[in-house]
Order: sequence, then structure tokens, then C-alpha cells
Amino acid sequence: MTTRTVAQITDSTNTSVGPFKIRDVLPTRTLKQVDPFLLIHHVKPNVVTPGAELRIPPHPHAGFEVVTYLLDGEFFHRDSKGHDQVAHGGDINWMTSGNGVVHSEGPTDAFLRKGGTVQLIQLWINLPADKKTLDASFRHYASATLPVQEADGVWVKTLIGSYNGQTSPISTHTPMFLHHIKVKAGKLFSLPVDPSHTAAVYVLDGKLRLLGQEVKAGQLTDFHIDGDQLVLSAVEDVSFIVFGGEPIKEKVVQYGPFVMNSFEEIQKAIRKYEIGKMGVLSY
Repeated sequence: MTTRTVAQITDSTNTSVGPFKIRDVLPTRTLKQVDPFLLIHHVKPNVVTPGAELRIPPHPHAGFEVVTYLLDGEFFHRDSKGHDQVAHGGDINWMTSGNGVVHSEGPTDAFLRKGGTVQLIQLWINLPADKKTLDASFRHYASATLPVQEADGVWVKTLIGSYNGQTSPISTHTPMFLHHIKVKAGKLFSLPVDPSHTAAVYVLDGKLRLLGQEVKAGQLTDFHIDGDQLVLSAVEDVSFIVFGGEPIKEKVVQYGPFVMNSFEEIQKAIRKYEIGKMGVLSY
């Protein structure tokens, strides 16, 4: 097997989205996407005091998929198609915005009353042009349905795709993979990847080494498409996500919460939202 080489290592930016402190991981100034992945927000462990008000109010999306992987806490999803779902630690909420939907999200009322820690990763995944007209839909995957394997200091939770003979129940519109991995200090880990797929690693916590380069928490590593495996070692106990997929290779035109292939399509999406055809959500 041929080990992929590093294209670039970029630092995330500490910022906020609404009331949440986050790491803005993707895009960066030098890396616009890891096709088909468009955006990654890591909501860092936010300690919620009892009685706090932490919600993201209703807002629209169209043209891509919103994937929320909850690491800690409780987080609700509500949308104008009538879906209302609570995710718990380890669960995934998966919304295909398609031709448009309005949704809101945040810690549940019960969680806000008692307080606790919220941590999550939200990813925006592009849809090919012929899928952007799909009706919006929503799916929820409980943590127990996502395969976990653990051996010799390596823990792998397969969120999308397959690993070592086990496959996630999540179906996707284009081929892709996403794993949450934890490796004990001093251990080596290798992951086979399709030689035509993109690949990247984002470190949640700890530190790892890739081909002699150390990568720490908050950094994203993008790989050249020049091999069929990723190889890394843990400098210290490390937790990270590794992801990528078959590139869609289409023009991306983004305006806020809308992702299309042309500015004309963006204008149509804005107009559709403004006249209420994406639905209405009061809270």
C-alpha cells in the first residue's frame, strides 16, 4: 500500500456561532473544501450553567446536508417539515436541506434547566447538482446503531462508510467516509482509503504525528490524493475525525446558508425563503 503525503496543515480559528464558542475548522484561507465536505464547526466543550439561554433560532438552508455529531450533552433539531428530534451524546442528526428548509437547534429545555457540557461537530456536505432539488428530509441515528471497534489501544467509531468489515447504517448521495478515532500514546494507526477519494484529519484533542510532522488539537491536515492509506502515530492520547470522499467536482457558489452551482440559483433560493416556500418555523 502507498501512504498518502500531507498537502497542508491549517489552524482552526476560535470564534462563536450564536451563543456557542467554536473552532472554525473548514473552510480556511488556503483550503476551501475537502470535496464533498464544505464546512466543519467544532463546538468546543461549552459548560452550560443551569438556567442559561443557549439556542440557535430558526434559519434556512438549501443545497447541501447538515450533519451534527453530538459528542456531549443533549441537542434538539426542529424543522419546517415537522421533524423534532433530540440527540444525545454519540448520536447523529442528519438533515438533507435539498430545495430548502427552515430549522432551529440547540440544547434541550431539560438540559438547560440542569446544566452540563455540550460538545459537537457540525459538518456541511455538498450535494451534487441533480440532488439539490430534492425535498428536504431528516434522519436520526442513535449512537448504539453506529459500529465501534476497539483493539490494541485504538478505538474506531464508523459514522459514515466502512472499517474493518463493519459498515455504518448511514447512506449517502455520493461515496464518502467519516470516522471518529481515539489512539493511545505511542500506538500506530493506519486507515485504507480509496485512491480516488479526498482525505483529511481534524484533531479534537491530543497530538499525533503524520510522516514526521506533529499535528495538535485544533489543526486540520489535508492529504494529497497520492496513495491508498493514511498512517499516523499518537504522540499522546489523541482523539480525531478522519473524513473524505469521492469529489463532486462541481462549481460551488455559497451565500450564507445556501450552497448552489450558480448565483442565479442562489437568488432563487433566497426568493423562495423570503416568500415562505421553505416553510415557517416559529421556534
